[in-house]
Amino acid sequence: MRILFIQPESTMHERMGLMYLSSNLKAKNHEVHMVLADRYGPEGLVEEVERFNPAVIGYSVMTSELETVLAINSALKSNSKCKFFSVFGGPHPTFAADEMIKRDGVDALCIGEGDLVFPEFCGRLERGENFWETSNFVVNHQGKVFKNSIGPLVENLDDLLFPDREMMYQADPGLRENGRKMFFGSRGCPYLCTYCFNAEYNAMTKGQGDIMRHRSPENLIQEVLQVKESYPINTVWVDDDTFLIKPKGWITKFCELLKREVGLPFDINVRPDLVKDEVITDMKEGGLNSIWMGVECGDEQVAGKVLKRHTPNQRIHRAADVLRRHEVKFVTQNMMGLPVERAFETDLKTLDFNIALGPTYAWSSILYPFPGTEVYRYALEHGYLETEQVPILQTTRVSTSLKFASKEEARRVENLHKLFGIIVNFPFLRKYCEILCELPLTRIYGVFYYLWYGYSLKMKLDSFVSIRKEIFGFMGVFFRMLRKT
Repeated sequence: MRILFIQPESTMHERMGLMYLSSNLKAKNHEVHMVLADRYGPEGLVEEVERFNPAVIGYSVMTSELETVLAINSALKSNSKCKFFSVFGGPHPTFAADEMIKRDGVDALCIGEGDLVFPEFCGRLERGENFWETSNFVVNHQGKVFKNSIGPLVENLDDLLFPDREMMYQADPGLRENGRKMFFGSRGCPYLCTYCFNAEYNAMTKGQGDIMRHRSPENLIQEVLQVKESYPINTVWVDDDTFLIKPKGWITKFCELLKREVGLPFDINVRPDLVKDEVITDMKEGGLNSIWMGVECGDEQVAGKVLKRHTPNQRIHRAADVLRRHEVKFVTQNMMGLPVERAFETDLKTLDFNIALGPTYAWSSILYPFPGTEVYRYALEHGYLETEQVPILQTTRVSTSLKFASKEEARRVENLHKLFGIIVNFPFLRKYCEILCELPLTRIYGVFYYLWYGYSLKMKLDSFVSIRKEIFGFMGVFFRMLRKT
């Protein structure tokens, strides 16, 4: 059977979920193809769908992409030459299934992990069996909605096929040339951060398997070697939510194998309370290049109450000191625009805290209360959302959907977000911060934000495999993000 994945765009970010699905579908002898809609335009996309003639079109949907994806699907459904079954998966369908299955043109939703159940669903559909009874699926069949229970989580991640990178890179050749390639060593996160889906997902899948599951170091290194043989790569990006939560001896073994067999540096994500001197020593010896570390908020009371991030600032300082001592580049991850009475004042505390930490790059996003999360309910209960229907913004994390005391307060928050990383790296600008944030220059500051982010990512943290080949991809992302903003 022919299965087509459609995404609005990639923004130079590998869609690992779809890549895993593709590998498992191809193992069942299905033909799989992927396109990025923004590369074709409306008419070109229709022509591509007609050419491939898929039986199923699949979409992986983040909340910020929802309306765009639904519009694409609706346009294709209205074309008499396009006959297909639509399946939506990813974060938004998983947490908003009851609302989404009612939307026009939505035939089915895949909830949670689809590695094994999506190929099963497609097989049933092809054979004319009861596909609407597949676990993890919500299906609109003959005017009736069938909501099936969630099945077991994938227990042994080593059993999964490696993600289908060729499908992804054919859809976006710029990703092929990007030297920083993404990998996953684990799935799951045990923490209860209110802005993240993990706490709700853990409750949803309770009893279906362990929250934390890990690939063996040998299996992960095998994938890295396969990628190194086939594609440009200069940095191994292990994008686990919490890299330092691993079985005893896992990190040591991974570092030994990476250094001996691969010989490339690696980047990871960590929580500051897990950063210890001896662990960083071992990883630095194994090729650790940079760490992305969640700080989120410099106000300890707000961080604990609103975000459920209970790490004391003193402990975060200690983690930063360890990283500097071992000469490990690190990025702090921060949140602006929290649902609190004096949001801008809170954000200034986060700014000052980051200046004291002295990261290689201070990254920030604006809080977006995703449906289904605890912070969404908190914002609603405390009057920071006017209705239960959150405005779905294409620009989540760069503009606010919360109701603040005034438009001026919202503007100050959004301006600080754009200037945050620059001010942290050039602290002499701090004394001008309040004045700069009062000015109606959000769009101009947005240009600075994307330029500084791109420069920090490719010059301060990593490097180009080939500037000539990579620069056009990054320029394309830069202008697409500006258009959306």
